[in-house]
Amino acid sequence: MLKPTVEVRNEGGVLVAEFWDCLRLDPNPVRDLRQHYEAHLRTKGKPDLVVDMNGVVFAGSAALGGFLALQRLARQHDGRVIFCNVDENVFEVFRISKLSPMFTFAEDRAAALAVVGKPPVSGAPPVVDEPKVGPPSPPSASSPRADGPLRRNRRKDS
Repeated sequence: MLKPTVEVRNEGGVLVAEFWDCLRLDPNPVRDLRQHYEAHLRTKGKPDLVVDMNGVVFAGSAALGGFLALQRLARQHDGRVIFCNVDENVFEVFRISKLSPMFTFAEDRAAALAVVGKPPVSGAPPVVDEPKVGPPSPPSASSPRADGPLRRNRRKDS
């Protein structure tokens, strides 16, 4: 059985989160992410948070509520939550819930990290690159997720 988890790492002072074994994103990994983020803030890390959603194909309302709480916490510290690699179905949940204007979205991790270097725009965060509509493209051989959305076996290789 899969155990959904969140893996976090510091990339140039920015906390980057990636979900493992999470086709359907449950609230537990999002709660774990909040704990990591709070610890990151206590160590004076940058207040922006990049959330890589690669491999997540569904996010329920409980997970979205956790992201809202993270966004409020980030804004209290003059930061942002920036999502990247968002599946079109997941983005649709953000859009239908009227939450998409509250977050920043980027096409991939490099674009999300580039957003961190730019000052926030006053008002609602922009959609940097709205997820493309259509079937997902197959992963390339150089993609960190080349072995598919579930990286269960990859952990042993790392």
